[in-house]
Amino acid sequence: MAHNTAFNLGPMLEKEKLATTGNNYADWVRNLRIVLRSAKKLYVLETALPAKPAADAPVDEQNVWATKDDDHNLVQCLMLACMSPGLQKRFEFHKARDMIRELDALYKETAKSERYDIMKALMDCKMAEGSSVGEHVVKMIGYSERLKALEFPLPPGHMMDMLLSSLPLSYDGFVMNYNMTGMEKTPEEVLAMLKTTEGGLRKNRKQVLLVNKIASFKKKKGKPKKGKGTGKTGSQSNSKGGAKNETECFYCKGTGHWKRNCKKYLEDKKTGKTGKGTSEGAQASKE
Repeated sequence: MAHNTAFNLGPMLEKEKLATTGNNYADWVRNLRIVLRSAKKLYVLETALPAKPAADAPVDEQNVWATKDDDHNLVQCLMLACMSPGLQKRFEFHKARDMIRELDALYKETAKSERYDIMKALMDCKMAEGSSVGEHVVKMIGYSERLKALEFPLPPGHMMDMLLSSLPLSYDGFVMNYNMTGMEKTPEEVLAMLKTTEGGLRKNRKQVLLVNKIASFKKKKGKPKKGKGTGKTGSQSNSKGGAKNETECFYCKGTGHWKRNCKKYLEDKKTGKTGKGTSEGAQASKE
């Protein structure tokens, strides 16, 4: 009697069924292989089902074949259950091995295109000065992990070179020290080191800002107020006509104005009380 250990592939794959476009094929087939390997049924995707033994073949041989036949049918049904309806109709009568071969032919080009896009994004990834080094490095690690999922892992040294070259100028000291000491760290270990460096850089920026603020305050405080120093001097007057404070009016004998600005003269002139003295005439002609 053939014996087959049941396993449930569905819950692990139906979370994201294989789309008709195949844009999730790399993830889908990776999960499929993981589950089949754990159930010891990965061979179904790699080897064809042998011909059925003759009716007079030994019982053990017939039982082995029956077990393999069950495995092939089970994997085929579970694969179909984890596909979109359109793909189910297309592959309904395909054996599991034939199915995976055709899917590879259909969607490996899609995976290749995704690999190109991710590689380009990784090369273009540059950290802006003052932004979070944690967010930046995590993003680059994510790109690297995605390339690994697409069966295109980057060599560790190459990935580290890309990460270090993506840092802004403020991290030049860290990069120089890393290269000179010949460190060999994982991106996750370098991330922890970069966060420590980031803390020191932020502290230095705050100190520089504080020094600049104090210098700016002292500069403003030392500026002379308007009207003092470079402004009007004590010998200059705020009176009309530009007369100096010591200027004497020949009409009223007051200071700080001329006759033409003299209030008494102007009032007397209106009433006809102004005189035509010699000194006044001389002052008038002078003005």
